Amino acid sequence: MQVQRVNNTQPNFQALKLQTVTKKVGKAVQTIDVYSINQKDKAILDRMSEIVKSQTFPEDKKLLGADSVREVFENGIKRAKNLKDYAFDRVMLAVENGKKIVGIMDVENHGDQRVRGLAVWNGDKLTRDSLVRAGVKDTAKMDEFALILPTENKSDSIKRYYRGLGFYTPKDEKDLMIEYDKINKINVINDKDVNVKDYSLKRNIDLANVLNLDA
Repeated sequence: MQVQRVNNTQPNFQALKLQTVTKKVGKAVQTIDVYSINQKDKAILDRMSEIVKSQTFPEDKKLLGADSVREVFENGIKRAKNLKDYAFDRVMLAVENGKKIVGIMDVENHGDQRVRGLAVWNGDKLTRDSLVRAGVKDTAKMDEFALILPTENKSDSIKRYYRGLGFYTPKDEKDLMIEYDKINKINVINDKDVNVKDYSLKRNIDLANVLNLDA
């Protein structure tokens, strides 16, 4: 979904910026920003919902939580419209190079933090890993919560991918997860060419100055 800069006459929508991940790609730098969105962003999310009706999404072979990228995206945006600031639930958007939305992760609190859907449509490992890392870091701030992926019925290749990020299947469980006592020890992104900046303080970003969905 292509996005462009807009001027300051747009309404003020807010999103919580969780992290910025940058990677050197030759002489260029790839940037993945991850935002947490909720009901404060409802107006711009409504616009996303309309625009996505005419969008074509590429396939995601590591998709979690639904049958299509479109379904994951639409479900996540719909849920975000009803999330309050204090909710444990999170819907996270990945934005590449400040130009386009390239991924979404929808996490629901259900005893633990459970990923309802995870989709990336730029075919990029860094985007997926950035979203997963944001979910891990966010869950680590909560008291005694695990982060669980809906992987019970997924292929071995998909399970291998997420095991490579630090997830595992405990005894007597069927889904991949990271339990609360280990979640602070997981390093999802471990690449010397990648720099990660977390925002520990409340850092609100004006989404209207990032995403111009009417362009």
